[in-house]
Amino acid sequence: MTSIIDILLERAQENPHGKILNFLDYSTEEATVTEVTMQMVLKNALAIAQALRKKGAKKGDRVVIFSLQDPGTIYAVYGAMMAGTIFTIIPPPIDEGKTERFVSVVKSCKPKFIISNYALEQEAGNEQKTTNGQKNGTSVQPTKQLLKKAFFQTIRMQRLYTDLVTEEAGKEAVKGGQALGLRKGSGEGDALGKEEVTGGQALEVLLQEVLQKGREHNLLEQIAGPNEVVYLQYTSGSTSEPKGVKVTLKNLMVHIDQVQDRYDYSTGQRLALWVPFFHNMGLLFGIFLPVSAKDGKVFFLETRQFLKKPTLWLKVLADYKAALTLAPNSAYALFPSILTPQAAAAYDLKHVQYFMSGSEFVDPATFRAFGQLFGLKDEVFASGYGMAENVCLATACLESDRNVWLDEEALRKNRFELCEPGQGKELVSLGPPIKGLTMVAVDPETGKACGENEIGEMYIQGDSVCAGYWKNPKETEHFKMQIEGYDGYFYRTGDMGVIYRGHFYMTGRSKEILVINGENVYPQDIAATLKKHIAALAADSLSFFTAAINGRETVVACVETDKTQHDFAILAARINREVARIFEFSFADIVFVKKNLLPRTDNRKIRMHKVRDLYLSGMPDVLYSSKDNAGAQKKVLDPHMALDGIYEKVKAVFDTLLEKQDYDPDAGFLELGGDSLRLVECVCRIEEEFCITLDVNKIGPNASVNAIAQYVQNHLLEGGGMGMKIDLLKECTLDEAIAPQAPYDHLPADSKNVFLTGSTGFLGAFLIRSLLEKNSGEDFMVYCHVRAEHAQAGMERIVANMKHYRCWKDKFAPHLQAVTGALDLPLLGMDKDVYEDLSRRIDAVYHNGAVLNFLFPYAYMKDANVEGTRECLRFACQGKPKYFHYVSSYSVYDNPSHLGKTVYENDPLVSGEGFTLGYSETKWVSEKLVQIAKGRGLKACIFRPGEITGDTVHGIWETKDLLSRLIVGSIQMKMTPRLKTRLRIVPVDYVSRAIAHISRQNDACGLAFNLLNPEAFTVRTMVKAIRHMGHKNKLVRYGIWRDALLQADIRENPLRVLASLFPEDTPEMRKRSDSLVNRFGDLQPKYDISNTTRFLKDTDIPDLLQKEDLLSVYLKYFEEQ
Repeated sequence: MTSIIDILLERAQENPHGKILNFLDYSTEEATVTEVTMQMVLKNALAIAQALRKKGAKKGDRVVIFSLQDPGTIYAVYGAMMAGTIFTIIPPPIDEGKTERFVSVVKSCKPKFIISNYALEQEAGNEQKTTNGQKNGTSVQPTKQLLKKAFFQTIRMQRLYTDLVTEEAGKEAVKGGQALGLRKGSGEGDALGKEEVTGGQALEVLLQEVLQKGREHNLLEQIAGPNEVVYLQYTSGSTSEPKGVKVTLKNLMVHIDQVQDRYDYSTGQRLALWVPFFHNMGLLFGIFLPVSAKDGKVFFLETRQFLKKPTLWLKVLADYKAALTLAPNSAYALFPSILTPQAAAAYDLKHVQYFMSGSEFVDPATFRAFGQLFGLKDEVFASGYGMAENVCLATACLESDRNVWLDEEALRKNRFELCEPGQGKELVSLGPPIKGLTMVAVDPETGKACGENEIGEMYIQGDSVCAGYWKNPKETEHFKMQIEGYDGYFYRTGDMGVIYRGHFYMTGRSKEILVINGENVYPQDIAATLKKHIAALAADSLSFFTAAINGRETVVACVETDKTQHDFAILAARINREVARIFEFSFADIVFVKKNLLPRTDNRKIRMHKVRDLYLSGMPDVLYSSKDNAGAQKKVLDPHMALDGIYEKVKAVFDTLLEKQDYDPDAGFLELGGDSLRLVECVCRIEEEFCITLDVNKIGPNASVNAIAQYVQNHLLEGGGMGMKIDLLKECTLDEAIAPQAPYDHLPADSKNVFLTGSTGFLGAFLIRSLLEKNSGEDFMVYCHVRAEHAQAGMERIVANMKHYRCWKDKFAPHLQAVTGALDLPLLGMDKDVYEDLSRRIDAVYHNGAVLNFLFPYAYMKDANVEGTRECLRFACQGKPKYFHYVSSYSVYDNPSHLGKTVYENDPLVSGEGFTLGYSETKWVSEKLVQIAKGRGLKACIFRPGEITGDTVHGIWETKDLLSRLIVGSIQMKMTPRLKTRLRIVPVDYVSRAIAHISRQNDACGLAFNLLNPEAFTVRTMVKAIRHMGHKNKLVRYGIWRDALLQADIRENPLRVLASLFPEDTPEMRKRSDSLVNRFGDLQPKYDISNTTRFLKDTDIPDLLQKEDLLSVYLKYFEEQ
């Protein structure tokens, strides 16, 4: 029989420089590609084989290969086969769950060698060290500790590193060996000795000898024969004896031919793949098919990079014009949840011939949603069914019109009855059996073949069916099943289904195996894990099954117990915590029932399918259900977040994905019923919500609401909030319907009913006072937009806020009315009837509401600041046309197009590039929207205050802004940075009175007003005032001050939270225009205030800017606070 090694030799001679493998790395903005030719595979595999033979490898010795998704893994597979050893690929033991799996595999197959990659292993170890700490109460161990735990609990193995024995390493063998301090034959296997690294020249000689002699070369004399095992494909085996499927050379070669018969992979086709090599799909399609096929190419996306950013898979498909790709159902289901149609349009996938799906239950709704999102035809989806016991694939469907609809009641009774489309359960055809495979549905009770269209347990027979399980005769009996009327042995799959019109339709999961996230998990493994780690379950009966909950296939646990005194909420949380830690999933529901309630067979075994039926129909005498009693485990939800709103937004994402609201905010995502791909979706949604890039590995697979909120907060505090670039010009669009529908019938000065947003803010309190003092008529009303459950609560908030800022007078009460709502909601969150009434009643809108934050990115504040402005403009144009007064900010000038220049009030804002703060971006876009509305006939004014400070009488201030934090922070540190900073401070009562006065002037419409102090506030001025108040304070170099700030306690120094705004003092920083320090210093624009000066000329309002000792008033207020 021709071996895959024979094909490799042939291909390397025919097309030595053909680039068949392409490893893509997206760790930087631009992808880097590592290309691997056929000759490189052969040459480096020979190096591995030679290294194994030199270390004494004999035919049949077992070799563990760590699946590192790199070229070295592929070289190791072929090298192990050349040396005549039996390999198995498993994930490296980088966490406790994978370590348990590694230990169990080692105990099972007793390998003599382990093959890894030195550089990647060190990188993984360093990465783990950076996150070493406590995660959900479990200590996280660095990789090296886990490796030692794994190695020394089993046996001592000799180790090879692919990057130290292959061609790349050979070129600098001696240098590499010395640099790494390698020791020949070192006991711990830290690396190969330098003498054992294959030199590049010697390797070239070996290659030419092998090409000349072929299989006659003595290095290849141990290659396996047709019926000899070439590798072991292990199941999860985390705690009980694992099952290693024995794959012979004949199994492999027959299966490669079967797959190529079904899929056209030999005529220059391109395959895009992210499935890991330790998965049987990754091994077959990623390692064996590229060599056996002619001219095919594979583009590998590293699995971890896919999990961090799933859209990279789409990018690979689009950029490299891949014709084939494969993934489990859950991967396809992910994208309709995380991409809008507009975002999906960026990826052209119409050239892909087949999107293959297998290893999980295939949901037709998933295919439809994915297809609609990307504009794909039904025929591009190819579903399949397979298992490691048949190498990989058993059936495959390339036809799109084979789905059937079944009567659900009949299906529950194991009958296959068709019904009208849409009336029952839809099943995807998984296709006919592959060439040479016999597939029979067998009655589980009689052991006889089922009749036509009868549901039974699937048995398979053929040369691709494997030889059994390694050293496991009991389980191997499943490969020796016989069927009346058929010759030979069959493998009993345990999966239920039917052969209808030649196609296989799967109706239920295996009796034993749970397929979770594309991997087989055995119920007995789960039970053993739980009983080992949770003593309270030691005497209980545990059963596990899959069930559709809220349209999604999930896993349910049923616990039979006589301990009715348990705190079941706590016990359920512990169960999910342990399962998440070891198996990387959690139960969607954990049901506790009384002892002996579950249906059993005559020999007392639980009848799993009957338990499932009971659960779906409503299980009686339930003691506790984690799904139905989620509120029982609810803690008091204490966000305890320093940055407003982060906790709420993170929890909203959890609520949506977990489909529940009451749960412990410290419980992990998996513990609460999520799974790994839904965790990826969770991260994607949070990235979109906060406009930041997150690392799913650093967040941790079982992070809680509080943990992720804390992570996001820390990320923003470190200056990570501007990570994703927004095209602001594309944000400047306004619904065509937003335009005045009638002419104005009143002047600004005649406005009697005004609508104010931001009424419970700092400026809002003073605006209410100034508007009422400016317009003292009995019929003047201010309608205050406020977040509250009802109008009375809203009014209480408004009054309390005004009293806090010492603005309240009892005579204001009759002139105020609370209007409940929210800026980030349609109709501003108002009831429709209230909205319509006010749209006819209001004369002018004062839009003052906004989220002010120096760290949050644009996307986080967009809903309130930009969408809120859109809704305010819509309201201003609805019904009676209203005058619109928008409170913007002088930060709209904070970009390179204005730096170092004179900026005039009425000049249009042209460039949206280069802003330092997301807040400034929201104000720039909002002003552009106001300008669009003005062009459609809306009469509007724009007010741009500078740094709003305390009032001139009491010095009362909202101490959350940059300037107040700078003053208090510098006082606490007793030092101030020596900077040329010039801030344009304006007292809050100046701003409110100026807006109230100018907005009533008939000729102010259409103008913009820079509300700024003509005299700049400098650092020296600040230090002088601080010293005058008796505080010691010295001017120091910026770098010294910044270092002191970074050392300050974030809970005590109010400026520490904004430390990321102050960059490191370097020569480059001093030249950079995007540095906040420079923008408020030498590069600050010169601001025109001529409009403001003209309209305030005959008032006493400008006098507020000239008040002496204003800084002393402010400092006194800070001391009081």
